[in-house]
Amino acid sequence: MKMEQTSKLGKKLREMRLQKKWTLNELSQRAELSISHISSLERGTRNKPSMAVVRKLANALQVPIHHLDETYLGDQDLYSEADLILSRFAPDTQAFLIQEESIPYVLFAKQLYDARNNERGIIKALHEFLEAIHNAGQAKLESAGLEQKEPTTSA
Repeated sequence: MKMEQTSKLGKKLREMRLQKKWTLNELSQRAELSISHISSLERGTRNKPSMAVVRKLANALQVPIHHLDETYLGDQDLYSEADLILSRFAPDTQAFLIQEESIPYVLFAKQLYDARNNERGIIKALHEFLEAIHNAGQAKLESAGLEQKEPTTSA
């Protein structure tokens, strides 16, 4: 039974790798796994890999874990739940959402969802989002050695 699941994983892994036109070496470097490890997974000669290995492969391929191995669908692990949510988005959106820069946007979306029937909550969420974006911009300017000048008004 394990061999059957590994064969499914190996088949999906190979399909996704070839779809991206990657060699085993390219996937190996991106996933930080050995070529022989990935090759044996694709051929189905290696036992079911650990979640850490599947996660490395999924991250390298920029797909949710369960796209490679459905056994992680029922996993109560936080990453699996996030992967299920991410799977609802297009690949380019998924790639953005897993970056640190997306945090204010994700938090904003959650706040909007939580406050969907509360006008004041929506306004508060918008205010906090704009403030976070402004502060992030200020931090980038400061780290680059630049300061944003305050706009002056003429009287």
